[in-house]
Amino acid sequence: MQGSWSFLCVLLITSVTKNNAVENLIFEDTFDTLDPKNWEHEITAWGGGNWEFEVYTNDSKNSYVRDNTLYIKPTLLKDSINPLTGQPFGESFLYNGTLDIRAMYGRCTNEMFYGCLRRGQDGQIVNPIMSARVRTKGKFSFKYGRLEVVAKMPAGDWIWPAIWLLPEDNEYGEWPRSGEIDLVEARGNRDLYGVNKSELGVNAFASALHWGPIYNDNKFHLTDKTYTNKTANFADNFHKYVVDWSANGFRFSVDGHQFLEIPSPLLDENPSFPGFWAWGNQSDGGWKNQTQPNPWKDGTRLAPFDKAFHIIMNVAVGGTMGYFPDSLRDGSGNITKPWSNSDSKASATFWEAKDRWYPTWTAEGEGVAMQVKSVRVYQTEEESGTTMKTPDSSSGTILRMYSCSLLAVLFLMILAVRHF
Repeated sequence: MQGSWSFLCVLLITSVTKNNAVENLIFEDTFDTLDPKNWEHEITAWGGGNWEFEVYTNDSKNSYVRDNTLYIKPTLLKDSINPLTGQPFGESFLYNGTLDIRAMYGRCTNEMFYGCLRRGQDGQIVNPIMSARVRTKGKFSFKYGRLEVVAKMPAGDWIWPAIWLLPEDNEYGEWPRSGEIDLVEARGNRDLYGVNKSELGVNAFASALHWGPIYNDNKFHLTDKTYTNKTANFADNFHKYVVDWSANGFRFSVDGHQFLEIPSPLLDENPSFPGFWAWGNQSDGGWKNQTQPNPWKDGTRLAPFDKAFHIIMNVAVGGTMGYFPDSLRDGSGNITKPWSNSDSKASATFWEAKDRWYPTWTAEGEGVAMQVKSVRVYQTEEESGTTMKTPDSSSGTILRMYSCSLLAVLFLMILAVRHF
């Protein structure tokens, strides 16, 4: 995005809500390039906290722009270039090499779960997949508004694309205390079902909120819903994914079809909603530790979702924390997953079964990549006074959206005077 944000806000008053509220377009990327003013690559092998099988870098084979479309594409580490040698890593590196993220890529953005240093030894292998994860952290974050993303999900077995948001500052504490907003999470398999024959492959995706006092007490199942398209899928065509987030809650939709509302009804029509802490305590026997304090006691009824969040887009592969359950079947009822979530060497087991899953990647060509046409964020005039920050391109200062709204009004007044 070029020029100052004031200029952008002036020009892009584009729509009116059902309540006749004017909306300002406060962020837009239609991907002429992968603009570093908007996006930062995460560089880490930490596996997303799920022991996923990929390493994220800024390698141009894994994230690139073509025809105004951002591609995020998983590839095999063995075929990628080792920055220290200028040669492909090779398969032996998986079993005997040392993946030193800082030495190879100049920095490491997350050191948790051995994210900056992995070694292949004793049957454990280095992450066998290369991919990309980009975020707007430190560049753009917002509280309340409408996020719209036009994207095509990837196809290929055990691929895990996601478009989501995390808090800019973790004001309520570490995950999931400060929350997580999932716009889209999907699975790339074309033939994948749960034990009850529910669609779990490219014909489905899920949106969700994650919240709780500690990682193993996350009540996301209360705020999670899968949307299924039985006549088409989300990998062969572009779709518009939307979350409307206000001080009253969330509405998730795809291609204009709303399928999830949190809370339901929203707060302005739901005076009895007690807040997320009390709701969680009333469900499934309550919180596991009944003596722990409420981390959101000083927030609103929407806490922890009353702070600024930033946008993330990534393509992961595999993992052992349950996103790919061991009970998954194909359409004939056969178990097709090549690793177990209890396998201490799951990454190696997955890799050594590549003859079963890699042909599903190569058959898709560029379709193995998540493809993003546009990312837009809108705010109403009422929402524009909330926290929204992005560095001004010239000064690096933080701008309030109040100033954008005022400039927009002045701009329209000038147009009116010139017209008459």
